[in-house]
Amino acid sequence: MDKLTSEQVEFFATFGYIVLPGLVSDDIGWIRQEFEAVFSDRGLVHDHRQRTCVVPFIDSRVRLCTLLDHPKIEGLAASLLGDDFNYIGSDGNYYAGDTSWHSDGFHTVGRFIKIALYLDPVTRDSGALRVIPGSHRVDMLDRWAARKACNSMEIWGIEQRDVPAISLDSTPGDVVAFNHNLMHAAFGGSSQRRMFTLNCCRQCVSPEEIQDLESYIGGHDRFLNDHMHSDQLKATASEGRMVHLSQVMEHEGHLPALAAIARQTMLEPSRG
Repeated sequence: MDKLTSEQVEFFATFGYIVLPGLVSDDIGWIRQEFEAVFSDRGLVHDHRQRTCVVPFIDSRVRLCTLLDHPKIEGLAASLLGDDFNYIGSDGNYYAGDTSWHSDGFHTVGRFIKIALYLDPVTRDSGALRVIPGSHRVDMLDRWAARKACNSMEIWGIEQRDVPAISLDSTPGDVVAFNHNLMHAAFGGSSQRRMFTLNCCRQCVSPEEIQDLESYIGGHDRFLNDHMHSDQLKATASEGRMVHLSQVMEHEGHLPALAAIARQTMLEPSRG
């Protein structure tokens, strides 16, 4: 594995994100091809009006599954979460329009991260991820109004796009990673910008961490899947990859029943 430096790990811990320019630039050609193949395999056509989302994503193609074994991707996750980190799913997206300020839940125990790869160049005003550094901190949950940025007009009298933030401009081949707790948004992007993510968390030890993991898994009922990982991902897994799958598999037993209930009311899987 190719690990981050101690300085990079400290930067992530302090600000809640990191950008790694060109980390997978040598692989971006086949990654783009495989991205498109996922959607064509499913007969999905992006209509440019609303987000098109596939969950799980890398699990859908054998070669994309190997990103979980990629020494630079695995090294990134291991540096931030430990060598025995959990892989907790992925999503592939065609985005349309702006994305309002939000965080991907809020975890007061454990540590959850998202690793994002953009397949089109994006800048501040063309859909790049904007983040509010430090907003991932657990001690800031009820003490810092920045976590209410989606209500910027009511609180500060400014549009969401004018909230002070860092833009994580990205070129295909770059990799962006951020803490799930971090406030983030995107504005001004095209109606067909492509991005996919891998979600990972620290190996759970305490009962509170296990409960948090099971809650996260249960929230995936909206995607109408009975398992967090595809049969293909598991069937092609090396012993090393299974380290990142096993704990999630042990704690997903409640998901099929929840997904069955969701199928009774949802016409299609969630779009995000």
